[in-house]
Amino acid sequence: MKKSRLMLFLFAPILILASCSSEDENVTANEKKYISSIQKKEVYEIQQPAKVNIARGSIIKNMNNALNINEIERGLMNLSVNHFSTEKFYMQEGQYLEEKTISQWLSRKTDEGIGLNPAIETSSDNVLEDEKKYPLILSHVLEQNFINKENNKVEGLSIAISLNEFYDIRVSDANGLIYTGQVKVDQNNDDINDVKNYGKEAAKRILEDIRKNEKYPRVPIYLALYQESNINDIMPGIFLAETFIPKDADTITKWFDIDKKHYIFPSDALYSLDQNMYNKLLIFKEDIQGGFKHLNPKIMGKLRYEDGKLTDINLEIHVPLVNDIELIGLLQLTSTKINTILFDYIPITIRVIDQKQDVGIVLWDPTEKQIFASPI
Repeated sequence: MKKSRLMLFLFAPILILASCSSEDENVTANEKKYISSIQKKEVYEIQQPAKVNIARGSIIKNMNNALNINEIERGLMNLSVNHFSTEKFYMQEGQYLEEKTISQWLSRKTDEGIGLNPAIETSSDNVLEDEKKYPLILSHVLEQNFINKENNKVEGLSIAISLNEFYDIRVSDANGLIYTGQVKVDQNNDDINDVKNYGKEAAKRILEDIRKNEKYPRVPIYLALYQESNINDIMPGIFLAETFIPKDADTITKWFDIDKKHYIFPSDALYSLDQNMYNKLLIFKEDIQGGFKHLNPKIMGKLRYEDGKLTDINLEIHVPLVNDIELIGLLQLTSTKINTILFDYIPITIRVIDQKQDVGIVLWDPTEKQIFASPI
């Protein structure tokens, strides 16, 4: 087993270095600039001792699945890099925004001005239909802190406002009977994202509340809108828009759209967006399946695009009851056939899965220009 793994490590990087040389010669200046931005991995150091977000319980309760929780937390941190340098700042989970405050923002509007979600303007005897008519839009508000490495002071805040694309209803009537259902928040077919516009209005109030609360440091704030995916979707939601508020400002002057989306392979949506990449993945899939027909491998993937450009590839190869020798062979074949889908500057992660358990992994690291492949 150890001998096979060593052979795999030795052969993979040599293969890939040879395959990249001809591609580099044809890269334009603009492409090199884009490649550099993709390859550059900026990761925050976490302030030690690490602290848990003081409203951690809220995010688990408020957001509909782990995919969306992971995406909003990781995504907000990655977006914050553009405003709070990883060299200058530590990152810390939110220590100011309490569960009580979040709960008040997420409640329905009242005459006293509490709550940012739509009020039920006209109620009926049917509580489920009332909820469907006036769906909740805000689902959570996430906070992250950025601490100056030199003076150990919080000098930046990032806030993500999570919004429902679908409202999952669970409501009880006066007799204690529970009703459940689901409704799409934006039901208009007018090409206007009402969810995003509602989020922008809610952001004004959230910023106002933060600025007038003396416990919050007077620092720049990065603010983003996130739209959750459906509860049963296999893909997370997306960030919709962003804005930056300097430390001496109390209002939002301009929003910028965020174009970062995930696509599934195989899917009609990916084929329509990027037929060339779809065909490359199809060839890769057929090569792997052809090499191990007796295992009947199932191959699927998730690809991320930013501003219409591919930035990340994650694939899964499902092979139930694969043995050790077959796994080594599959990893070797995957390391060879990865050339079919490889771009010099885009990271690739391929997981080999046996009955929901990871048993092998193949990685293309665009920074090191190497493939790493190993059983787990």
